[in-house]
Amino acid sequence: MKKPLHINDDLLISYLLKEVSEEQAKQVEEWRALAMANERRFEQFKLIWDSSKNFTADPDIDAHASLQKVKQRAAEQKTQAIIIPMHGYFWLKIAVAILFIAGGSWLFMTTFMNPQVRFETQDIVKTDTLSDGSMITLNKYALLSYPKKFQGEQRNVALVKGEAFFSIAPNKAKPFIISTGGATIRVVGTSFNVKNRNGLIEVIVETGIVQVTNNFSHVMIVLKPDEMALVNPQTGKISKLKTPDKLYTYYRRHEFVAKGVPLYRLVQVLNEAYNCQIVIGRKQLANQQITATFNTDISLDYVLELLTKTLQVTIEKKQDQIILK
Repeated sequence: MKKPLHINDDLLISYLLKEVSEEQAKQVEEWRALAMANERRFEQFKLIWDSSKNFTADPDIDAHASLQKVKQRAAEQKTQAIIIPMHGYFWLKIAVAILFIAGGSWLFMTTFMNPQVRFETQDIVKTDTLSDGSMITLNKYALLSYPKKFQGEQRNVALVKGEAFFSIAPNKAKPFIISTGGATIRVVGTSFNVKNRNGLIEVIVETGIVQVTNNFSHVMIVLKPDEMALVNPQTGKISKLKTPDKLYTYYRRHEFVAKGVPLYRLVQVLNEAYNCQIVIGRKQLANQQITATFNTDISLDYVLELLTKTLQVTIEKKQDQIILK
């Protein structure tokens, strides 16, 4: 039996400060994916860390005394608060003290007057419009967290899991920042697709310019239309490629557009769209090209029938697998 993950506050802070090993980073990522409560706890830590960058610390502040007041106030109010361990991380401790004590209204306004919205999908695709006019389309089984109203110098959101298409309202004074997994995406006004699945991140740009940063290797690349980035936070690798096809648009345009794409690529998308397990039984079929356009509302059986006629293959269903031969 696999030993349950135990992630303490020290490790979370080190992770945010990018002072962890690859193995520790992997542990944190696995812990975050394990339960929604874990992800919410991490986002609380991240909120404090991100917000601390907007403050100028007073060198006369007594961090120890301030945090003692934080603990005392939390006990009196009987509320759940994040208490950062005292050893090390001086500026982060200062930020916590400021957020909770220096006029306490900031935290109240952020938590109660401007709550985080959980935009989540199950088995249907949804579209929502944010307070700045940006439009977001979430694929099935995805989760986006964003504030009810954008405040401050940035528009920050978090794609916790899944896939989304972003059409961002232009605002040069307030860049739009997306945190997802171990990557940060920065834009002003543009449209692009982001996928965060199985620990890997994919960004595809349709219009405008997009900056993508691997938070662990600190490597940043710039993407233009018809370019894409593949990010592996665990290895620190980030790659820039030409966008190979338009199949990624299927969930918002409601059609599969295949123009000379290899069969293995179409199979990847069909498995995702229909939550099935199609397997290519003959290696020589994998790179056979297909040109076809069909709606996403047709049944999987009808899609398989099209493949048998187009490629002259046979279908074998074996347990949960659909094998193309």
